[in-house]
Amino acid sequence: MNTNILSILIAFSASQAFAQSTITLESFALEPETPAVEAQAVPGASAAPSSELETCLTDPANCTSADYQSGSTFSLEDVVNLAIIDREEVTQQVSSTGGQAASTATEPLPSVDMEILFDYNSDSVRGDQLSQLADLAALLKSERFDAYRFLFLGHTDAKGSAAYNEDLSARRAESVAALVRGLGGLQADRTLATGMGFSRLKTPGDPLSGQNRRVQLVLLPR
Repeated sequence: MNTNILSILIAFSASQAFAQSTITLESFALEPETPAVEAQAVPGASAAPSSELETCLTDPANCTSADYQSGSTFSLEDVVNLAIIDREEVTQQVSSTGGQAASTATEPLPSVDMEILFDYNSDSVRGDQLSQLADLAALLKSERFDAYRFLFLGHTDAKGSAAYNEDLSARRAESVAALVRGLGGLQADRTLATGMGFSRLKTPGDPLSGQNRRVQLVLLPR
């Protein structure tokens, strides 16, 4: 092949490779021109839920997930009776006209049930459960939930003594709360936890059912 032609072809190929490299590099940027927007809204604003979990928390009437639907309801009055928050604090919230405080102390609070798996007789969250807790933490730290604190309630089935199950469920609830707090960078006073043992079964007709072993998330106005 003629030396001049060969030189031209080599130069052309090099220029094409450089052009492709340039295009590829330009497709990456330290800051995207249009950042992705999380599905969140300021408290009280209307926004489409980004997941079934968010739907069940923010719009229980349209929750179609049997897994997320709460097996029991809790009101501010119930939370006071559990000695989790003070009655004076509830009185101030109920009388307040701002935020998203419940209108009465007996009105059911938003809540969902979550199946968080633990090994037998253990209060350490299994590694294969971290993904769903990371998703939960990302959801709860969004602006949509700025007006709330998060109460984690541990539940067990009816096997074993009441004292044993109450203690185990409390430790498991605290483990979940601590993980969500850490993963979401939430303030310590925004995540609360306690154990219910088998006092609030999800399936009373089948007290040994695995559905009773769950962690319930309740939203508390703040």
